[in-house]
Amino acid sequence: MDSSDRGKRRIMGPIKVSVDTALCIIFYVSCLFYSFYKNYELSNESLQNYYYLEEGWPIFNGRRRDDYDWEWEIYKKYAISNVVIFFLHAILFEVIRYLRVRQVSSVLTIFGCGAVFYIYGYKVLVILLLQNLTFFVVGHWTKSVTVMWVKAFLWIAMINSVKILFFYDQLNVLLDIDNDKLLEFSIIISWNVIKCTCFCLDRVNATGDKHRYKFVDLLGYSFYFPLLLFGPVIIYDRFKECLRVSWPLENMNTMERLGRLLWRLVICFFWALVMEAGQHFFYINVIQLDLKLLQQVNLWALYGLGYMMGQFFYVKYVVFYGIGIAFGTFDGVSMPRKPICIGRVHLYSDMWKFFDRGLYEFLFKYIYTKLCTKTSSNVRKIFASSITFIFIYVWHGLYTFVMIWSALNWICIVMEGFVKTMFGTNTKLGAVVGTHVFVLSVLSNFFFFAREEVGYIYIQRTYFESFFNYMVLYAVAYCFFRTGEFIKTVEGDRKYSLKKGF
Repeated sequence: MDSSDRGKRRIMGPIKVSVDTALCIIFYVSCLFYSFYKNYELSNESLQNYYYLEEGWPIFNGRRRDDYDWEWEIYKKYAISNVVIFFLHAILFEVIRYLRVRQVSSVLTIFGCGAVFYIYGYKVLVILLLQNLTFFVVGHWTKSVTVMWVKAFLWIAMINSVKILFFYDQLNVLLDIDNDKLLEFSIIISWNVIKCTCFCLDRVNATGDKHRYKFVDLLGYSFYFPLLLFGPVIIYDRFKECLRVSWPLENMNTMERLGRLLWRLVICFFWALVMEAGQHFFYINVIQLDLKLLQQVNLWALYGLGYMMGQFFYVKYVVFYGIGIAFGTFDGVSMPRKPICIGRVHLYSDMWKFFDRGLYEFLFKYIYTKLCTKTSSNVRKIFASSITFIFIYVWHGLYTFVMIWSALNWICIVMEGFVKTMFGTNTKLGAVVGTHVFVLSVLSNFFFFAREEVGYIYIQRTYFESFFNYMVLYAVAYCFFRTGEFIKTVEGDRKYSLKKGF
């Protein structure tokens, strides 16, 4: 904490908690622990697919580990198998810095292309190079923002079509890679749509510093290895700062920076251990496969399962993004902060701003603010947000669960805006009304965390099973909402944190 932060803390004075807020926090935390216990009870050998689970760690007395989270398993395997490449990249970038190599983009391109060739083969490399080339050529010839967006949507449409038509049937054979690498490739090429679009839009609008917008710069940006698969995505304005021969990190001791890199990686490793250990006691992914069980299970277990879906998702991305942020920061890239813990977020506009901060910055800069401004009418702002969520839906894939998740998130954020306008965010009446929106916002994410069948069960059991069920959930959610408001008040305005964190 720097002196300015200490000064702000002194000005704020001691933290005061009202009695009703304290009771809300205690009730909320107590409900969480009870729901965790009910899920622990469910996580046993009677579950469907239990005996297909991986053998667990010996220290846990024979408990199996829930290895049904494909995203975690694939990313974990990728990190372990390519750890040498990560550190070779860091060493190479440090050599570039000390030798003041001017062709930084060229070196990054060669290293990144070599890594892709080594991991995935020449066919995947050729496709990624063609993707970058088509974006750059179209942008160079047309210099049109509209054409660039058309190009982006054409690439997204092609990626989605391939996934739907012959993703596993033929593509892995054609590319000569296994299914895990095929999934990795689909993630990389989707990230690259955002990177190429960002670069080319900046290139169209660039006034000065145009020498940073050559084709080799696009390749260096797209093939920058620490962010190739893990993310987070960062806009080109931030990345290009590391291409300069001289930058502020030159004055920082290398060993000090190396210590920070290793410390960040140790933190990622710690959370990876937490994730792995948790999967021995809470079989979140296996439970959600049994739809009959979800329709009958105790409501404490059902909603506790939903909460832990979110927490496991959060821990995954703390690890994934944390690795990319660690290496990017070491290289002098202005990286966003890690995702905010979803257990403290009561406004889903904050979830979009502070979970995937890099993606949010792209959406905000290149879509939302191009369609409206602070002084625009509410109708204009609602229209801009709808276009933003349409892009989110299309980019994530034309699946039913993604469509429902995107639509409900948009609806909830619009409703949240009305609640803010009418009641404010720090009033008890606003919390009473806003909690209804918060409940739907939370339920919308179960479509994304699991699939549409699971989301439908949560909707049905929440709104149509009985009025009592909803009121119990509402009471807990209200306490969650009040707890989130309290945390936000204590930590101050997150808008400042957002600007500082980028």
